[in-house]
Amino acid sequence: MNINIKNNYAPNIEVHEGGVVNLRQDKNGRWNIEEAEDADYVTVEKETLVNSKHSVPDRLKTQQAEELMENLVDGGILKDNWQPNGLSGTERALVAKALSDRLDIKEVWQVFGQIWDEKPETLRSYLNKAFDQKKSLKFQEKLKNILG
Repeated sequence: MNINIKNNYAPNIEVHEGGVVNLRQDKNGRWNIEEAEDADYVTVEKETLVNSKHSVPDRLKTQQAEELMENLVDGGILKDNWQPNGLSGTERALVAKALSDRLDIKEVWQVFGQIWDEKPETLRSYLNKAFDQKKSLKFQEKLKNILG
């Protein structure tokens, strides 16, 4: 089990199975990690991912979507779980558009913005920028070859 604690008042904290972290809240409400002999222990009864950038929408869990993802992973475009592999903003937008065309996803920017933790309007603006760049043609050809 992994636990990730993230909010406005705490650092991004990860606790892996068997791990322990002690937190102390200061007078300003901020959480700090520190060693403590007298720490209270809690047991995690349920693990829930909330607004995780890695949570994959159902429309990307189909057989066809999984096959496309595997092709993109093999081609070095994506890592597992639909995450970009060092792509620029324009390249991410081109991948999102190519996949949505093949999978008939109407809410392109919302779907891919969610899993890539990016604002949909930013992702959409990258597509417009991609059409103005010559290097985008080369990347589009690469995508076409990988996706078939």
